[in-house]
Amino acid sequence: MPCHGALQYLHGIFAEVVANNFLVPSKAFLNPYELAAVSNYIAMFGSTSKKKQDHFNLSETLNALKSLWTHAEQDSAYSDDPDHAATFVLKWVYQQIPYHVHPLRVVKVWSIMKSLISDPDVSSVMEQHLNISGSRFATATMRIMGQFQKAPFYPESDLLRAGDSPDIWTTLKHLSADRPKRLAFHRAKLERTEPREKPYEINSLLRYPIIHEKGQYLAPYPELIGYAGTRGLFFRLSQEAGDHFRDPFVRAFERLTADMLRDHVLGSEILTEQDERDLGWAGKTNDVTLISADTAVLVECKLSGLFVEAKMSAAPEAIIADVKKQIADGKDRRGLFQLHDKIAAIRSGRLPAALSQKYAKVTSFYPVLLLFDAIEHANAPLMIGNMIRDQLSAHGVSGFQYQIWHVEELSWLIDLAGPSLIEWVTEKFSPTSYVFGLNTFLGKKTNQMIFQPPMYMPQNTRAFDILKRLSDLEN
Repeated sequence: MPCHGALQYLHGIFAEVVANNFLVPSKAFLNPYELAAVSNYIAMFGSTSKKKQDHFNLSETLNALKSLWTHAEQDSAYSDDPDHAATFVLKWVYQQIPYHVHPLRVVKVWSIMKSLISDPDVSSVMEQHLNISGSRFATATMRIMGQFQKAPFYPESDLLRAGDSPDIWTTLKHLSADRPKRLAFHRAKLERTEPREKPYEINSLLRYPIIHEKGQYLAPYPELIGYAGTRGLFFRLSQEAGDHFRDPFVRAFERLTADMLRDHVLGSEILTEQDERDLGWAGKTNDVTLISADTAVLVECKLSGLFVEAKMSAAPEAIIADVKKQIADGKDRRGLFQLHDKIAAIRSGRLPAALSQKYAKVTSFYPVLLLFDAIEHANAPLMIGNMIRDQLSAHGVSGFQYQIWHVEELSWLIDLAGPSLIEWVTEKFSPTSYVFGLNTFLGKKTNQMIFQPPMYMPQNTRAFDILKRLSDLEN
């Protein structure tokens, strides 16, 4: 496939898919994940011949990928444990959700990320590693994305006029790659050798959504620029700077969570961990608590819930290992255990008097593990819920009602619920809504499709049969 011509054409296809909420009624075969996978391989291996090449067969290429994906699923292992029947869906979530970047959600995540990377300590790390401050990087990212939403390619001189030239140039260098750079990154960090793993290989466009070729910049899927400059930036700096980045980032995340909740419920009070320490509490606690009348929403902030191997393979043993480390650490009583133990301390009257007074009227507790890195459908038992239940039970906790949300979901909940936030949270914890992800709940509540992107799967596979059976049982 000709690199330049094919990617220009795909730019138009992506625009059509985005405009139709990722499901074009007359072209249901257009899966954004598959289009992105094809774009990635054209960027690395497409023909760069100088001879004019306008003809290519996208359908043939997409059908080949669909066939590979079907064979990969037929060759995949599935858990025979009925409690883990749907864990394999996780690899589809991480395969597909990054490409459902609706423009409204791009702006939402960008707003959250801009706040976090503008924190002085986080911004300082960015300047050390990327030679640009957090707020300037965020601004330049959106200006570059806006340009590519208008047209598929630009010479460098035209892009530099989109904003502050040094900032645009620096940001371009971090979000773009020529073919040698992209191939080197792919082979060193992303490439999977097993055919069954190929459909779940991480796409280089998530790191470098802009293709640089001989002074020209081309972006087949402009909204991925928004992804690369937000969630992608988080993963990149977590890898390149380690705890030097993660430590100030999680502190900024905790402060942002408190700020998001503050003043959104009339008569409410926000308590941070530091507030509770100042009132004399030395036991297990959580990062942020919203108290409103007889209700307390307790939030524990964590950056990630699952690591790369669990996301790509969805193997139960890999997920369980991450659950033990990240979500329900029974050994050190972290994650969900912190929330459980804090509520137990409140109910048993073990708080110091000054802090206990804050909770004196509270009878309803809603504990939430809040992630920066999204795990969609995290509350469903057959995804990871049963694994979490088993880990809690192994360390003496049973019947604990919690929710796992991610920060974008919480931000939408606050915006959409307004003064009814407590009522919406109460409804989310009810039996009819408990197992849904918060995005699914918001989609059903508001009838907005941006929260319920379609998922794709190969037919005539064991996976399809399992989900069909589970769906029939549920209905």
